[in-house]
Amino acid sequence: MSVEDKTKRIQINLDLSPELYQTISDLAQQMNQENAEVLLKAIALLEVVVEAKRKGKYIWITDENQNLETEIIGI
Repeated sequence: MSVEDKTKRIQINLDLSPELYQTISDLAQQMNQENAEVLLKAIALLEVVVEAKRKGKYIWITDENQNLETEIIGI
């Protein structure tokens, strides 16, 4: 992929529920970013998760001592 391809943007329209739009807006505010950047990061994270699952790996959330707190399932 060329540099030009990486910077090129395609605009899309989304129909979101008010609740989902509010969630995205809240995340954007917490992250001090635009709504579009929140969606881009969410998609990038989902891409990592899907690839890991495809390789038979698991996605976990651990505490500061590496103790399992949550396993991400259903993706």
